[in-house]
Amino acid sequence: MMRRAANEIKIIGINFFIISAAFTSALIVLSGIAGELLHFYPVSFEVIFPFFATIAVGEWGKTRADNNFDIIAAQSRSLFHWVLFRYVITFGMAGLFAVFCMVFSSVFRYELPLWELVIIYCPPAFFLSSLCALFGIYYAGEHVATLACGIIWLIVLLIRSLLRISGVEYIYLFIRYADEQNPVWLWNKCIVAVAGLSLWGIIYLKCKRIDTL
Repeated sequence: MMRRAANEIKIIGINFFIISAAFTSALIVLSGIAGELLHFYPVSFEVIFPFFATIAVGEWGKTRADNNFDIIAAQSRSLFHWVLFRYVITFGMAGLFAVFCMVFSSVFRYELPLWELVIIYCPPAFFLSSLCALFGIYYAGEHVATLACGIIWLIVLLIRSLLRISGVEYIYLFIRYADEQNPVWLWNKCIVAVAGLSLWGIIYLKCKRIDTL
């Protein structure tokens, strides 16, 4: 398992770590100079970092866009296990950078406890990156999955006003960014996480279909 993880990290390449480190450092510096900027943590860890994790899955954890996909699909005992493993490695490393940023940002400005920041980050990051993994298994084009998720991410930000409709607050992806004091935010995070798991059910069925071809 460790050897396989090391091989996946080699495939991802050094560029991921350089870009992630630069991105994380920039947010840490911003946390120190942002002053009284409102909603810094929700913007950083519910909106921006989840999108970065999605980009990581789409660009460095690509599956069908991988040049060796046909060979892997033909030789792998379970395509789903390979897709899931690559996702876990990429998403997990992006998550480590997010937690690192949370810890060091708290040195400059302590607004929320670390556990709450993790809860704010994980569900939207998991849902968006899982959606990117789903697109990645359907489309072989470079950057297609990332582009599609980027458009969805932007649309969700633009339809913030829909929170005026009763019930939307339970499914809106960036509830703490849109309404920090909304009392249903924990329920929202649970629903978003379940929605992310349902995407993996679709990925599983697609991989089983490819396995039987």
